Amino acid sequence: MEPCIEWTGCRNPKGYGQRTINRRHWQAHRWAWTQAHGPIPPGMLVCHRCDNPPCVNVDHLFLGTNADNTADRDTKGRGRWHNPARGEQQGSHKLTQAQVEAIRSDSRSQRVIAADYGVNQSTISKIKRRLAWA
Repeated sequence: MEPCIEWTGCRNPKGYGQRTINRRHWQAHRWAWTQAHGPIPPGMLVCHRCDNPPCVNVDHLFLGTNADNTADRDTKGRGRWHNPARGEQQGSHKLTQAQVEAIRSDSRSQRVIAADYGVNQSTISKIKRRLAWA
C-alpha cells in the first residue's frame, strides 16, 4: 500500500483533518473522497484502511456503512474493549490498586469517599460493585 498522505491543515480533537470551503465544513478525508470519486451516497461513511485519521490518500479510503466501519475496527482490534491493559497498567487510571482495596472496605458514604479520592461518586459505586477494577 502507498504511504499515507497526512492532512497538514487544521485537525479536530480526534485527529481528522478539517477544512471549510464556501462556508461548508468538511472532514478532509471526506472532501478528498468527493474530489476523486464524486458525492458520498446518503448513509455512507468514508472509512480509512490505514486507520490514520489525518490521512487523505484516496487509495486508503473506502465507502462503508456504520456497521462496516465498526466491523473493520473490531477486526483490527481497535475498539476500546480490546485494550488488554487493566487497573494501574491502563494509561488513564486515577487510582491505584491499594486505593481501590481501601475504597472497597471504606464504610463512609460514596460521595464522601469520592471527594477524598477526587473521582465521581459513580466511580466509587462501580468499584464497590466490582464493575470497575474487577
